[in-house]
Amino acid sequence: MIDFDVLLAKLGYFGTYQIVVFCSLIYFQVPSGMNSIAPVFISYSPEYRCEMPFDRDEYSTNLSHVEKMNLTTPLNEDNEAIDGCERYGYNVTECELARDYSCVDKEAEKVPCESFYFDDSLFLETTVTEFELVCDRRILNTVASSMYMLGFLVGSLAFGNITDRIGRKITIAITGIGMLLGMLGTAFSNSAGLFIFFRFVTAVFAIGCNIGIFSHVMEIVGNNWRTFVGIGYQSGFAIGYMLWTPIARNYRNWHQMQIGSFILSSPFAIIVLLVPESPRWLFVSDKDEKGKEIVHTMEKFNKVTIDEETWHEAEEAGRVNLEQSKNEKKYSTRDLFRYSGITKVTLAVGFNWFINSMVYYGVSLNAGSLPGDIFMNNIYAGIFELISYAICILIMDRVGRRLLLSITLTGSGVMLLSATIVNSYAGGNPTLETLELTFAFLGKAFVSGSFAIIYNFTGELFPTVVRGNGIGFGSMSARFGSIISPAIIELQTFGDWLPNTIFGVLAIVGGMVSLWFRDTTGREMMETIEEAEMFYNGKDPLKTTVEMGGVNEAYEKDDEISQKDLHSDVTAL
Repeated sequence: MIDFDVLLAKLGYFGTYQIVVFCSLIYFQVPSGMNSIAPVFISYSPEYRCEMPFDRDEYSTNLSHVEKMNLTTPLNEDNEAIDGCERYGYNVTECELARDYSCVDKEAEKVPCESFYFDDSLFLETTVTEFELVCDRRILNTVASSMYMLGFLVGSLAFGNITDRIGRKITIAITGIGMLLGMLGTAFSNSAGLFIFFRFVTAVFAIGCNIGIFSHVMEIVGNNWRTFVGIGYQSGFAIGYMLWTPIARNYRNWHQMQIGSFILSSPFAIIVLLVPESPRWLFVSDKDEKGKEIVHTMEKFNKVTIDEETWHEAEEAGRVNLEQSKNEKKYSTRDLFRYSGITKVTLAVGFNWFINSMVYYGVSLNAGSLPGDIFMNNIYAGIFELISYAICILIMDRVGRRLLLSITLTGSGVMLLSATIVNSYAGGNPTLETLELTFAFLGKAFVSGSFAIIYNFTGELFPTVVRGNGIGFGSMSARFGSIISPAIIELQTFGDWLPNTIFGVLAIVGGMVSLWFRDTTGREMMETIEEAEMFYNGKDPLKTTVEMGGVNEAYEKDDEISQKDLHSDVTAL
């Protein structure tokens, strides 16, 4: 076994080799972003009502949409359907035989629709219109979104250990191809059941690929670059879902949209075949010769040379680490709940991840309900998210994890509640609608930042011996949050103010809970549970390694990362 950290100090913490690998693998976020936000476009739900002879017979071609609605559907004062699932229950056959409107009887008892007419002015066909996921079948649309999020949970549990057993490269290749095939299967689905199945499969492989990629890129860079690489990697997600705008503008049929997203994602199939294996994983797995080949490649790219003395030092350090690991106590998730301090931190971390994931995906998937142009709204949301990531990278080490987490999560809640209040008074007023959009985008930007912060913060709150378990618990909590977010969005059938009110209130609560954490900015990683308990209880056994006004000076001392920590970290993304 060879200690890769010793070699990394000579190779450089973020040299040309690491930049090339990082920039190549970040392309994965193109399909990742498109897959996660796809329902906003491919499952868009337009206005609908019962289909009637007036919609297809030639004698009604001169009727306007409102006139047809008035003949078939109970309307309110604004000529909108009171209930698109019902129509006036007069005898439709009589209308077809008479070829006039003498059969129309608005006093007739209302009956359920036999078939539906959908407004196709925005999209010609979506999964909602093709599979008629409205009225009694509307729940299937929510199930489809929740099943996708469930796929994340299943994939995290399945591939977390697999990537450590078979390696990063093979995991990335298998899951990357599996994700692309799932996307293709989704595009050609001809039933709601198949659509839900292929979306689930896509999610399982997508999160597995994410685990392999994130583990890989974090293993080849130095500690002083992990904040940049971690948040920078997530920023690719925003770029990915922004690509839906040109796709959906040009292809108004959901099958064509999905094929378009597959085509844009397909170059990743070449990348997964060319990406090298993680040298850290090779050395840990006793594949030293293959690991050395990768290191020699890194030497060429980074234009450095590792001398024999450094190799000997790395081998000796690896031998010592191996001996120490044989005598170390094995820890599990149960150890997170054996001591009062770490138990409280674990529960607070889980709650925070749950809120962040629920609010982020809830706001993202509900974007179709915002006023204005759905295509430009998607671009604006992505831009706001990218700005949020950039700001977090620049100020997180200065402001501190705890305070910035609280500000961003609370800010998200305040913005979402503000958007809800403005919406209730907008009434079609362009100025108020613009204000509502601004609040909504700011809410999305704030929660994007808090999601990125809690990821880095969690790794520092737990000691090394249970860090992987702690992050894994937070990740699992996040998956449950994302699974229920579509169900919360569905509550808008009872009042369009409900979803954002729930998301906003819970985000504020999460922001307040964040203030309970002790800040870890500029401190060395805790190693033992005893050390962590002292820290949680107000005693400070840790040395300050970075002053609050500085940036990463002491991070040049690269601490060793356990493989379990790395694959657990990524499941929250």
